[in-house]
Amino acid sequence: MKSLKRKSLTALATAFAVSTLLAGCGNNDNSGANGNANSSGANAATKETNEAKDNAANNSSTNEAAASNGSDASKLEPYTIKWFVPGAAAQKDQEMVNEEVSNYLKDKINASFDLEVIDWGSWDDKMNLKFASSEPFDLLYTANWNGFTTKISQGNIIDMTDLIDQYAQEAKGVIEPALLEGSKVNGKNFGMPTNKEMATQWGIMLRKDLVDKYKIDITTIKTLEDLEPYYDMIEENEPGVTPFYLNKDISLLNVWNSNHFDHYDGAAGTLPLGQSDFKLINGLETPEAKAGYDLIHKWYQKGYVNKDAATLQDLSGGLKAGKAFAYPEQLKPGKDAEVSTQTGVKWVQVELTQPIIGTGDTQGAMTSISRTSKDPARAMMFLNLLYTDKYLVNLIAFGIEGKHFKKAGENTIDFADGITAQTSGYNLNQPWLFGNQFNDYLWTNEDPQKWQKFKDFNKAAKNDALLGFVFDPTNVKTETAAIANVGKEFNSGLNTGTLDPNVYLPKYIDKLKATGIDKVIVEEQKQLDAWRAAKGQ
Repeated sequence: MKSLKRKSLTALATAFAVSTLLAGCGNNDNSGANGNANSSGANAATKETNEAKDNAANNSSTNEAAASNGSDASKLEPYTIKWFVPGAAAQKDQEMVNEEVSNYLKDKINASFDLEVIDWGSWDDKMNLKFASSEPFDLLYTANWNGFTTKISQGNIIDMTDLIDQYAQEAKGVIEPALLEGSKVNGKNFGMPTNKEMATQWGIMLRKDLVDKYKIDITTIKTLEDLEPYYDMIEENEPGVTPFYLNKDISLLNVWNSNHFDHYDGAAGTLPLGQSDFKLINGLETPEAKAGYDLIHKWYQKGYVNKDAATLQDLSGGLKAGKAFAYPEQLKPGKDAEVSTQTGVKWVQVELTQPIIGTGDTQGAMTSISRTSKDPARAMMFLNLLYTDKYLVNLIAFGIEGKHFKKAGENTIDFADGITAQTSGYNLNQPWLFGNQFNDYLWTNEDPQKWQKFKDFNKAAKNDALLGFVFDPTNVKTETAAIANVGKEFNSGLNTGTLDPNVYLPKYIDKLKATGIDKVIVEEQKQLDAWRAAKGQ
């Protein structure tokens, strides 16, 4: 779920998790795997990047005349746009929706459509294999916390800057300028950001029926520790309900770290909040990190956390089945209504951090073009439609009217007759993946002022001190890959409280040092200092 999407650990959590993931989007999900493209993929990219660029140039020139004439479909050869996105599960009616989109695109850009949803738990491994084998496809979801800069450095996604200017001027005109600018790397766009909320805010989701049953005043919940009496109550009185439900990629630390560390989305270093000298450190070695791990371990020992948290891939099944009282979530206005629609269970949200806009937030949900695309120009024509065509974006986001949803008003929808969140054949419910969210329909349980509140949320958020700084791992690729591998060994166990931090945190730190984390932090600091100097800081 980008919120029930999986955004995994936030930028702050990166400090603890020290893998190259981070916070991201503004909606989060909770299922997924983190990681970077593997070495074989890097080799394949290095070998074939020039050829791919030549193919892209040839195809772009082939379509140039059509593009300059409004993408006249009659002047374009038939083409199938292949797109991979992560999700809780493949959708039973995906082919039906793909066919409907294909029919619509034929007269627009003479293209067929093939969207494939890969479950979060196997997302990284499957995408790594696709790049390693040079499988032809056009589009993929990318994010700063999901190896975005690694995909760039390995040549697996292409520079889209000129393509945007040539084929997507309309889309460029509707995307929030701060998103388009903030998502650049070295002045170039390697992904088109979803037009949506920009800030990161973490908190807790609580099951509304249990909040009502026990008359819980959520306005009194200001810290994680404030939840403990309610967890005791649930554990004692609600058999079969887990007080604090987690999977292997989302943790109490998502919230904890946001209140103790800067939102810098780096590969290894972090900044404690309030630090004025901008000196990066290994956040795992701080008392604040240790305290966070101690708290989640205490919760695990007390039975607040599900015993399978360290191996559980996807939260959504447990949430839909009523197994959870609470879980951590990346929040935004109306997140509780979104999750209620997705799970068929009503939730309320409790904000526990301040909204902050960091570099990771502008890169938290993007669509990139693969180096293996046979027609990048056509892919960009499609993206231009995705951001500007209201019918198209809602068809992909919510399915077919009358089959999966019905109109309840001009811009509001409900499930089609006889269909629920649990029985729908197309309930991907991850609209943050697709184009321009401000064109999305609203579910009947959502606030009619949701999109205005998104804009207000963006305006009220504070900019992170390092907004715009992007670390280039090229000089320490070996070390960052090794750090990510060490993270896979320790993160799930420590982040869910399954492992005792008194025993395993020192082992984690030692292994990271052996793999070169200090060298990476030195490189990050060098680039950060140069970036600040260029800005006159």
